[in-house]
This record gives sequence, structure tokens and C-alpha cells, in this order.
Amino acid sequence: MQAYESARNAQSKIIADNPASIVITRITRTADSAGGWSEATSTLSAQTVRIYAKNKRVLDNASGGFVTKKVSKMLALYNANIESEDETYLDKFTYDGKTYKVNYVENVTMQGYTVFKEVEIEEIVS
Repeated sequence: MQAYESARNAQSKIIADNPASIVITRITRTADSAGGWSEATSTLSAQTVRIYAKNKRVLDNASGGFVTKKVSKMLALYNANIESEDETYLDKFTYDGKTYKVNYVENVTMQGYTVFKEVEIEEIVS
């Protein structure tokens, strides 16, 4: 077994320790001929992930120092169908009564292979 395969198995076990089943609604934006955008919405198959909170140190320009900010994150399998928010995609899902959007997806790699995805998510407050 290759090292990247072992790492994939380890991440799969971490996700299975505290799994969350989510269904992503993906909004795909396409430029139209009038200079605007058209949007299409699709619903993806259910995916098992792990959702957790993490403290992150960020620079606060007002105080000139670092502050701790709580962020929501998600671990997903290497082949999960999740996209970072950009001009083309917006992924959203609901879990535990809260709606989230995907901000950023980082493909964590080893030996040139994606091992898992670390995803920064944000609760949408209406």
C-alpha cells in the first residue's frame, strides 16, 4: 500500500468517527450575452463529511495585533464533489438546522495525489 493510500484510509476513519451526511445544492453561474449572469441550480448526491470548529489567529487591522476567530471547517474524502466559491460556483448545504456555504476547498496532497479535502465553510445567517 502506498503512503497516500494509507493517508486516505486514515482520513476516512477520522470522518467516520463523527460523520455528517450533507446534500450540496450547487449554483452554477454562466456569463450571458447581455453582460450579466444566468444561474442554474443542481442538487448533488449525499456525501459524508466531518464538520468541526477551529480557532484561527488573524491579524486585526484596527488593533494592529492578532485576534482569535472561530471558523467552521469540514473534512471530506479525496473524491468529494465540493467546489470553492468563485465567479462560477456557489455550493450550499444544510446541516443540524443551519445553512452553510462553501468558501474555500483545499486539496491536501501527498505524492502528487489528493488525500483529502479541507473545506472552510460559513454559516449563512438570514
